[in-house]
Parts: sequence; C-alpha cells; structure tokens
Amino acid sequence: MGQEEETIEHGFRRLFLGRSALILEDEVEVAELIAAALARAGFGRVDVVGNGREAVDRAGADPFDILILDRQTPELDGLGALGRIRAGGGRSNRAPALFLTALGSERHRVEGLAGGGDDYAVKPLSEIELLARLAALLRRREWDGASPSDTALDCGPLRLDTGAMTASLYDKALDLTAREFSILSLLARNIGLPVTRSMLWSVCWSTYNFVPANFANTIDVHVSRLRRKLETAAGDSLPASLNPLIVAVRSQGLMLRRLDGAG
Repeated sequence: MGQEEETIEHGFRRLFLGRSALILEDEVEVAELIAAALARAGFGRVDVVGNGREAVDRAGADPFDILILDRQTPELDGLGALGRIRAGGGRSNRAPALFLTALGSERHRVEGLAGGGDDYAVKPLSEIELLARLAALLRRREWDGASPSDTALDCGPLRLDTGAMTASLYDKALDLTAREFSILSLLARNIGLPVTRSMLWSVCWSTYNFVPANFANTIDVHVSRLRRKLETAAGDSLPASLNPLIVAVRSQGLMLRRLDGAG
C-alpha cells in the first residue's frame, strides 16, 4: 500500500471511529460483509436488520450516524422504509442515507435520491468505495450543520470564503464559475479524503431533478477546467509532489490533496 492510500485509510478511521450505522439488507452474506468492513474501519456500532419495517422501528428508537439501505427487502422495501424514517420524526430521521442496491437504472437512482436518499450506489461495490461514500456523507452532514458565520475555509495556501464565493491560491484570486467554486468548496471540506462523483453531482448540481447517464463525464470536464485554473494560480509555488492538486482516486472519486506545509 502506498503512502497516499495509507493516509486515506487513516483519514477514514479518524472520521468513523465510534460512529454507528444501521444496515437494511436481507441477504445475510452481503450484510455480514458490509458490517465487517465498517467494523474494520472504526465504526463502534453496526446494527443489521433484514426487513424494512424493522429498519423503521430501529431507526425510530435509536440514533444512528448513517443508514445503508437495500431497495429490495421483505415487508417494506428500502425506499418505503426511508420515507417512513424521514417522516416519522424518530431519532435517526435526519441521518444521511446511502442506497446500496442491485437496482441501477436511471429511474431507480432518481427515485432513491428524490425519496430522501443522500447517495445511491449499485452492487457490487468495493469496500474502499463504500467507505469513501460513507465518509463523504458524514463530512457533508457535519458542515451542513455548521454555523452560517463559518464561511472561511483555510487549506494552507488555498483559501475560500463560501459566503462571498471567492477563492485564492498563494494569494492569487481564482476566477471561478459558480459550479467550479461549488466543486472546490466540497473537495476542500473533505480535504485529504475522496469524494464520490455521485456526491459531487448531488451537491454541486442540486438544482437538477435527474441524474443523466453521462453525469460523471460532465463532472470531469468541470474538474479539468478547475485543475487548469489552480495550476495557473499556483505557478512555481506548488511543490511537484502536490501537482495536480485535484486527483482521481481509483474506484473512490476525486480528492483535493492536503496542503499542510505547502506554503
């Protein structure tokens, strides 16, 4: 394992340590694999239920940091279960929810996201991508609850003001479109950890009520332009080891490199 991969895994563990998760999955072997992955990553409590009604009851009674839901489950499917969890006012009604299911058509994805899901992934999913998606959801929930006055993001020589929608790198102003600023802001809030393209789409294209088949390509085009603007602003100030600042992490998404000690 390379140093960057070790750093990512350490970042995951810091974020997950002591967290709780509720898994709705009726296939025992799949549920056991997911639960074991979460336990290895640092989760302190992982509850598994096999039908939607039990998921609603458990989420209403106990506070969970995150929900992982299959769509095709007995008695009540994952979509129906999440709808009741969100509407029920229980202790986990605002917990971020990841749909992890075999239903992968565009219509199914739209149903899941429109039905209260925060992210949607299709089985099979690698362990590292699962952790990356969960990390992005948890970090997003943390900054969703931040004080409105906390608009400054300082990442070493990279500085953003989310209130004024301005950004600079090595004290050089970045001329960013609103979409580019939104992407950079999300990556900066998750600095050092990968953000899935599904999460980028749901946050940075939040006004869209659909997810097109080519959404990943659309994101990559915007990120490519953003990379060029960052490279131009950095000039010779950026160490070669940090260029490019935004990297693709295989099977996980996109990540803004940590800038500790970079100026």
